Amino acid sequence: MKSQVALVKIHPQAIGSTVLEAVRESVDLIGGIENFCHKDNEVLIKPNISTLDSFQCTNPLVTRAVAKIFSEYHCTVLIGEDPSIPIKENIAYREYGLYELAKKANAKVVSLRYGPHTRVEVPGGGYFSEIEVSSIAQEADLVVSVATMKSANITTVTLGLKNLKGLVRPSWKRKFHCEGLNQGIVDLNAAIRPGLTVIDATLGKDLSASPRVSYPVGLIIASGDPVAADSVCARVMGFNPEKIEHIRLAKEKGLGVLGLENIEIRGEKIENWTGRFPFSPPKDPFKLAEKSGGRIRIIQGNPCSVCLNELGQSLASQEDHLHAFRDVTILVGPEAKPCLSSGYTILFGKCLKKHKDKGIYVAGCPPHEYEPLKIDSLKKVLAKILEKRG
Repeated sequence: MKSQVALVKIHPQAIGSTVLEAVRESVDLIGGIENFCHKDNEVLIKPNISTLDSFQCTNPLVTRAVAKIFSEYHCTVLIGEDPSIPIKENIAYREYGLYELAKKANAKVVSLRYGPHTRVEVPGGGYFSEIEVSSIAQEADLVVSVATMKSANITTVTLGLKNLKGLVRPSWKRKFHCEGLNQGIVDLNAAIRPGLTVIDATLGKDLSASPRVSYPVGLIIASGDPVAADSVCARVMGFNPEKIEHIRLAKEKGLGVLGLENIEIRGEKIENWTGRFPFSPPKDPFKLAEKSGGRIRIIQGNPCSVCLNELGQSLASQEDHLHAFRDVTILVGPEAKPCLSSGYTILFGKCLKKHKDKGIYVAGCPPHEYEPLKIDSLKKVLAKILEKRG
């Protein structure tokens, strides 16, 4: 049997009642709410409230609509999130308007950062054999991932699968970023499998672009298959899901399907939407270094994905001038070792602070709670080197 994915057209700036009807239609197209839960079930709604910047968050009207259709079905509805590590949870909730939203939807706000967490085994084993996950998510009868359409530098996209990362503590987020982000996303979805994925594609956010931009996409995407939902959304964004590591690994793990031959799309025709919006591909630091013709060299020593992301963005900021650099060596990761060089040596990341006297030290690492990463530092260093060489 094919996995069903609903595509419902909506005005990108639709008002609340219109959003509610579009979300309701998307769920009805894939079997209706009774296909996902029973009356009196406990349902956890997990939106993406990653930062204090509304640009990066799930449209609050979509979150409210999802919560409302479940509360109207007489479910106990909980809404929670653990924002990006440097962000205080209560401030993120307040800025998002979550308390007012929940009240209007007859739902309860819960803490996924400070609520209880317990370890859960990854079925069939995984890169992480067990993960510490919110007990609220473990005890809920249904987990609904309410993601938003975003591009991302390391994972290409951040959609329904990656959205579940908010179910783990900041310490486990750092663990994912340092030991295997794509594998961690897959293992988490295997451990706490979302029963329903709703993707807010009212506006598509291109975080890989510089400067970042948004596109008036105008879709609600829903599916009981998280891999199929992300696969279809990725195609709308112009990406091949087969080449997106965590989506491909999730399919190989048996969490869903990604080939269109195994997906029944209901509502809008995907061919009318695929590639309509010019989302940016990820900025791969190693490919950018290759474009310099050997003028920029990267020595990596098991770096985390946060530093690789910033390294890619920083090199991309000088993409038109990479051949103008001469003899620049960038070290990233705790196991990278400085070497003799007649040019510039950049030590990127707090894990290399011990070698700071061996070159130009630039702080950066997986961020800690309430300690944001200064993302422009490396860009400024590269700009200064280029200016001196010029």
